[in-house]
Amino acid sequence: MSIEPGVRPWFTTGSPYEELVLPYYPSAALQRLRNRRRRFISRIVSLVITLGIMIAIYVWQPAQFVGVSLWLVYGIVLAISLGFAVFALIGWLQARRIVAGLGQGIALRLGRPGVEIGGAYVPWAELSSLTVRKGKLGHGPQFTVTRGDGQRLAVPLDQLDVFPATLDSTARAYSGGRFGVDLTALGN
Repeated sequence: MSIEPGVRPWFTTGSPYEELVLPYYPSAALQRLRNRRRRFISRIVSLVITLGIMIAIYVWQPAQFVGVSLWLVYGIVLAISLGFAVFALIGWLQARRIVAGLGQGIALRLGRPGVEIGGAYVPWAELSSLTVRKGKLGHGPQFTVTRGDGQRLAVPLDQLDVFPATLDSTARAYSGGRFGVDLTALGN
């Protein structure tokens, strides 16, 4: 059974128990962006302070910079400080990309007719599995719906304002016990 985009098979009787509707919840991603920006700025300040101290020591004691060993120590200290700054920059840019890709509207809807995830509708009869998959580097776990034809639809779990166990129990209730959410990725 295939539903045209924009046609919603949902029915409501006015009861709040007909479906679980979860809009995108951007606050976790926005908080991560703020934290990573703050970390990047602190790493840049740390790099500037380290460089300033090293220049001050060089100006104060230029005679000490005759051998290679002191230059090697300076190089290692600067490389470590610069490495932390680059790593923080990569994290901040990744968080900006995540925030730029945040969805709007309904992220997930579980109801008696099936599952709607990111605007795509999948009836229970065409569903293969519901899982929480581990995230990639810098990304958290994702709630993934797999259709019978193998197509996967996903939404980041941190963009849903619900506990994973609630998703599991809701899916079991609305699917008549046929589907639950595989949460094993969260335990590892």
